[in-house]
Amino acid sequence: MANSAASPASLPPLARIDRRLLGTAAVAGLIGGLAMFFLMAGYNASVGMGFLTILNVCFAAWVFRTPPMTAAMPAEHHGMGMHHAAASMHHGMGHHVMPAAAMMNEPLSASHVIVGGLLHLAMSAFAGAVFAVVLAVLIRAGLRVLDSPAWYVAAAMAGGAALYVIMLYGLAPSLNTDIVNFTPRVPFFFGHLLFGAAVGGWVYWKIAAAGARTRLHGRQPRLGGA
Repeated sequence: MANSAASPASLPPLARIDRRLLGTAAVAGLIGGLAMFFLMAGYNASVGMGFLTILNVCFAAWVFRTPPMTAAMPAEHHGMGMHHAAASMHHGMGHHVMPAAAMMNEPLSASHVIVGGLLHLAMSAFAGAVFAVVLAVLIRAGLRVLDSPAWYVAAAMAGGAALYVIMLYGLAPSLNTDIVNFTPRVPFFFGHLLFGAAVGGWVYWKIAAAGARTRLHGRQPRLGGA
């Protein structure tokens, strides 16, 4: 009886860790990764840091080891950096004025953009699959409230916030200091929330909502049936 109760067929669709869930979550990660990229790229472009900077500099730094970008800063920024940084606090940019100047001087490299883009998409797909697996384990553990759309998306957004902390304060300080030093914190945080919402929404729609529609359709009586 215990084995039958724990069989995959008896679990909610979102709790079944199978190829369908992993594939759907990987696609959801790609969608969320694109959404996060356009948010960050749009912000960077609006403050003069370059639309492709997050790929050309930050994500490419996982592979390409380049000299510190501060070395490419114009000389006048060294003398006036503190004045600009203090003034920028009123505009919510904090210490990103000097990094913005450095990023503007970074040459655009096709290889950096391509490698950075592929890495971002691969990491996004992997993170999407991890989110779905963690949520499936939590549902199996008894948190059946996560089987509802609002709670599932909210939990995925919480996962996005956790990923932000892990990325910015866990992995990046030792592996990719460009992300730590040259990434605006607030847009990066909201980008991760957007990523989580996209992953949760897509997975729920394709797995749970689609399964509910299929079951409802199967229960409808056929016309002309006995």
